[in-house]
Amino acid sequence: MGALEELSSRYLRLIGASMESVLPRTSDEEYLRSVTGLKGARFDAEAISKSVNVPAWDLLDRGGKRWRPVLTMLTYEALGGRAEEIADLAAVTELIHNGTLAVDDVEDQSELRRGKPCVHVIYGVDVAINMGNTLYFLPMAAALRRGSVPPSRVERVLRAFVEEMTNLSLGQAIDIAWHRSLSSNYDEMTYLTMCSLKTGSLVRMGIRFACALADAEPLTEAALVRFGDSVAVAFQIQDDVLNLVGEEREYGKEIGGDIREGKRTLMVVHAMRVLPPESSRRLREILDSRTSDSSLIREAIDLILSAGSVEYAKSFSRRLVEEAWAGLDGVLPDSAPKRALRELAEFLITRSH
Repeated sequence: MGALEELSSRYLRLIGASMESVLPRTSDEEYLRSVTGLKGARFDAEAISKSVNVPAWDLLDRGGKRWRPVLTMLTYEALGGRAEEIADLAAVTELIHNGTLAVDDVEDQSELRRGKPCVHVIYGVDVAINMGNTLYFLPMAAALRRGSVPPSRVERVLRAFVEEMTNLSLGQAIDIAWHRSLSSNYDEMTYLTMCSLKTGSLVRMGIRFACALADAEPLTEAALVRFGDSVAVAFQIQDDVLNLVGEEREYGKEIGGDIREGKRTLMVVHAMRVLPPESSRRLREILDSRTSDSSLIREAIDLILSAGSVEYAKSFSRRLVEEAWAGLDGVLPDSAPKRALRELAEFLITRSH
């Protein structure tokens, strides 16, 4: 049994319990008074439960890899802490992530999430958007009210939270603008920056939470943040790969959905650069049309495959993680959590779902 497998089962139990503590399956007035600080208020707890808790837990109960909170706990234990001490903050990153999924699915007009209809398909667009937005903030408020952050660490934790939530929104803004053809200012560097903002934000947030609670030195924190950022970007690249060439049953979303949404991925950027001009223009034309025509989606995928862009993306993501690990390896002492960090990075760039 590897270090990651041995630690993950304990981490996942802790994360599950913390998620139910900071976001119960139903809200009652006691919870709502506590999390809002409005002691004399009279809440319609049923309304909040049905429009926030129930759809949120519908999505959460479908599973998910939970790798962001696991990485947070690994980082904290690699710094000498105990996972129990950071479980609530690790859960915060997972709950925010699920909030972004519900909102993203509305923005992308997606139909499936984790093999089932998206939240907005079941509960309505208004419920999905508000539930997602609530998950951006309520879990952190609940964690703070529960005393999950020592008073001396609150400022550092909140700075990480506010900065990375801002980064998350900016990354999403860029992604939306690109696939709506509002801008054509994309190349490999801008794509990587977009991924760092959009996908890396919650990973960096969790690592910064761990460093704050452990009072890590600035150089140690910088190396860990660089590693987490690289892992997040590599994860996004692999997700983009699976969207084109994965198995839908395993992947849990529509294969080729990124083509339908007109998304500019590393593979698209690479293909447009190396394809003959006519083929490159054709690929751009299909992406800009945001088509649902399966034959056109297949044509776009074939163009990307013919450019060798899938192999290029896989190689790029592996190199990214290897370079980041080289910068981290000498910073942390050897331990099971450190070894598990390496195993987690390897899994994320080789996974099939």
